[in-house]
Amino acid sequence: MTHTRPDDRFAIIPYRTRFYSKQQSGVLVNADFLDSSYKIPGGGWLSSAEDMANFEVAMLNDRVVNHATRDAMWASQRTSDGKETGYALGWGTGKDLGVLDVGHGGGQQGTSTFIKMIPERRAGVAVLMNMDGADSSALATDLMKILLAAGK
Repeated sequence: MTHTRPDDRFAIIPYRTRFYSKQQSGVLVNADFLDSSYKIPGGGWLSSAEDMANFEVAMLNDRVVNHATRDAMWASQRTSDGKETGYALGWGTGKDLGVLDVGHGGGQQGTSTFIKMIPERRAGVAVLMNMDGADSSALATDLMKILLAAGK
């Protein structure tokens, strides 16, 4: 992941995009300044779609953690009466597409992001948007539907 690094709003970072917000009127404006260093290691990172796709490939091929650990990380937690919560260890889980999907999203001033994987199909999508408040999760789901249909 050669383009992933902690965000430093004061540094010159090659290929860093501009960050935008949309006002209630619909007008696009520059996002407010944010020093996200307080979020590291849980957030405050800059990355590229290529790096995030490489991360997904590594996760799906058990190169980040072994298969048993990955399965444990991606197992939905359960309530005391046994119902699935739809949230695993840092990952959202679901079966909206008919098969287990796992994902994680984030956002802050000027960004909306989401990665979604279907472990059974070894498929993944990464959505990185340079505007806050955008529905990156819905876009990731729509892209995954296209990917799954193409793989049939």
